[in-house]
Amino acid sequence: MSVPGGAAQQLLARLCGDLRQLRAEAGGPSLRVLAAEVGLGKSQLGAILNGRVERLPEWRVVRAVAAHCHAYAREQGRSATLSARFGVEEYWRRRHTAVEQLLSESPPVAQTAEPEPEAEQEPMRPRGLPPGGRHFIGREAELAALTAAEGTVIVTGPPGIGKTSLAVHWAHRAADRFPDGQLYVDLRGFGPSEAVLTADGATRGFLEALGVAPDRIPASPDAQLALYRSLLTDRRVLVVLDNARDTEQVRPLLPSGPGCLAVVTSRSRLAGVVVAQAAQVLHLDPLSAQESADLLAARIGQQRLRAEPDAADGIVRACARLPLALSVAASRVALQPALSLAELVRELCVEPGELEALRTGDESTDVRAVFSWSYRTLDPHTARLLRLLGLTSGCDLAPAAASSLAAVPLCTTRRALAELSDAGLLSEHRPGRYLMHDLVRAYARELAHDTDSAAEREQAVRRLLDHYLHTAHRAAVLLHPPFSDIAPDPPGDGATALDLADGAAAQAWFDAEHAVLLAETSRACASGFGRHAWQLTWALSGYLDRRAMWACWHEVQELVLSTAERDADLPGQAHGHRDLARVFSRLGRHDESHGRLRRALDGFTALGDADGLAQTHLNLGQTLERAQRHPEALEHSRRALELFTTSGNTAGEAYSLNAVGWQLGLLGDHGRAVAYCRRALERLEQVADPQGVADTLDSLGYAYHHLGDLPAAIASYEQALAMFRADGDRFGVACTLQNLAESRLAAGEAAAAREALREAWGILDRIGHASADAVRARLDTA
Repeated sequence: MSVPGGAAQQLLARLCGDLRQLRAEAGGPSLRVLAAEVGLGKSQLGAILNGRVERLPEWRVVRAVAAHCHAYAREQGRSATLSARFGVEEYWRRRHTAVEQLLSESPPVAQTAEPEPEAEQEPMRPRGLPPGGRHFIGREAELAALTAAEGTVIVTGPPGIGKTSLAVHWAHRAADRFPDGQLYVDLRGFGPSEAVLTADGATRGFLEALGVAPDRIPASPDAQLALYRSLLTDRRVLVVLDNARDTEQVRPLLPSGPGCLAVVTSRSRLAGVVVAQAAQVLHLDPLSAQESADLLAARIGQQRLRAEPDAADGIVRACARLPLALSVAASRVALQPALSLAELVRELCVEPGELEALRTGDESTDVRAVFSWSYRTLDPHTARLLRLLGLTSGCDLAPAAASSLAAVPLCTTRRALAELSDAGLLSEHRPGRYLMHDLVRAYARELAHDTDSAAEREQAVRRLLDHYLHTAHRAAVLLHPPFSDIAPDPPGDGATALDLADGAAAQAWFDAEHAVLLAETSRACASGFGRHAWQLTWALSGYLDRRAMWACWHEVQELVLSTAERDADLPGQAHGHRDLARVFSRLGRHDESHGRLRRALDGFTALGDADGLAQTHLNLGQTLERAQRHPEALEHSRRALELFTTSGNTAGEAYSLNAVGWQLGLLGDHGRAVAYCRRALERLEQVADPQGVADTLDSLGYAYHHLGDLPAAIASYEQALAMFRADGDRFGVACTLQNLAESRLAAGEAAAAREALREAWGILDRIGHASADAVRARLDTA
């Protein structure tokens, strides 16, 4: 709602001024922290506090700013210094309502009104709970405690005690209390691998579940958390955080809205959450003997228990009254009707094992034997697949990846996965995506080390990495034909890559697998597969760049480069330095980028890799241009063009022609810039590279603009914009929108220019880019 001149404008200015004064009297908090708490970008909140707004801020924003400033003042012991008029929420409500009423009575001033922003999409009402167990038994006191709880509840207890079952069962029963949805995530806090899901990763998944489009998810973790909290502020949502490791993993994900409830399951006590959030702790003990017998009866029938009551009691004792162990034991009985309960008890007593993850302190019981019962019912192919699945990172798995892991045909793998799911050793948590419980994974890993040789285990891991690497390489080439390629070793026997049809299929595969690829890359670095690690990162880098996931890219790039240096892998070091430089350039760290590229030049020169050397010169041109060192940038781009032309690399030549044209334009030689860019387009048509075409059209638009041909400039920018959008390149969209806005302004199309700038600023603000403030300032003066 735009604000007219006169009284409404004055009241709005006073409202913003009072908020600014309140923050000053409170002694803070910092603008970044306050913006995160309120759920806005830093520049957005700064504009409100400084009165640089043309519309009334939402009531929730005004209320949240006042509340957080008061809370900060109390923490700092400054509450007594606050002006008396700032002391009650009613004051802010009256001020906000006064402006709102004037707006409803007076139309906006046409010449100062700005177009309405794109409407925020109504958040979805997610129904993300996994299926509840059909045979949930007992826990009436715990269910009642959950029903009476408010805020945050931590469900804790030893492994196998049924924490997840209780949380999910209650969540389904209480779903009607949370009409705005239920969010669920397995944080993978405990397991045989280190693939713990971070709070940042969980937040991104929650935003997607709440209906936030991928191109509207901020790149900055802090901004993602702020958006997540703002979406839940006035909603009634249940958040289930399953299998948490520590306080730092949980605390950012706790909803602050009074209508929300968080249920956290963990083996840890999470004392930090208890202290900071006043969370209620619900500790689970083993089932009672009667509840354990009821669970067995529900699974295998009351008649079988009555026929062998002593043996039934023996199973309960052997399973230590742990629900997971009892369920696996019952599954074995149900699948083998001819097997007596007494025979199962004898197996347990005669063949004890020891699974550390299920130790209860009762030396008379051993739950590993329970897992072995199910394992021994599997056919040899399925049993082997189970063991090998214990060697994976802990993320979910598609059948094609499992097929390469085991080196068996896909149809055989699908049957084995179905058998493992039927036996309760695996779950298909989404169509075509399989997860293994961490306790089962520990058992499977143990079996693999006991049964399969070290060479067999190493070959299985290599096949899995080969599958991911070669599929990722195919996907990267489909999305952006490389002009400095890598050469992965041929996949090992039994490893296959997916046959992706086109760029859309490649994009969908990266969307589904990028988290798995990152986890497997980390494992590869730690387990002696450094070459796979850096090549996987090379293949994934384009996706991470287009999605503006620069912080994530930076983290994994540092890791693979360190591994290549440890392994004395010279190609890995050269590629690692260059790709790390690309990340640094995106993050605005131009000096570090320049230094890494110089080391990459030395590496590719020593390797005699002409294309690698050429691309590094091209990257140097880009980094120097972003650092405003245009003559040096042009020199490196021309050197790249010479090298690519000599080697006959059409794609590299095309990109270098565009780079030379762009830098000539920045230096004012716009006529020659057009000539170079047109030559680039001719070559790009030969290699079918939409990203390269979009980049070149943007360069042409810049040159046409400065030659005074505004219709040609606008047409070029519009074409580039459509291609960047189709490619999911968020930063490319934002940059072209800024350029388009300048041409629109020059053509006298002020409203269209402001619309383009507003969208560009929104993208840059969401991804946390440093140029967001400059674009906001340009929008204010456009």
